[in-house]
Amino acid sequence: MRVLVVILASTLCWGCFVLDEIDAGQKEMDRYGTKHKGSGEAAAPGKPGKAETATPQERMRQWWNSARTFSPRADDAKSDVVSCKLGGAVRFMSQTDCQNSGGRVAGG
Repeated sequence: MRVLVVILASTLCWGCFVLDEIDAGQKEMDRYGTKHKGSGEAAAPGKPGKAETATPQERMRQWWNSARTFSPRADDAKSDVVSCKLGGAVRFMSQTDCQNSGGRVAGG
């Protein structure tokens, strides 16, 4: 009988511990959530941020304007990544790595 009471008590206490950890984790997630990214702490309630003042249609339009704008990366011109034929397969690596591993630059 005593063993049953100990098992029951330990089971109930374990559940409370899990709930406490979930609550603490939720507070941390709220603290470092995407709304407050970079600030390190929660913003004061009642002060809407820039994203909260825009309507969903405005945010969608802003996203599409930036999503359709393709600009080349600054380091693309300096890239030395080539397709390398190595052992019957084509792999992508730097030109020097291809030559050092005994491969042949494909298409060049």
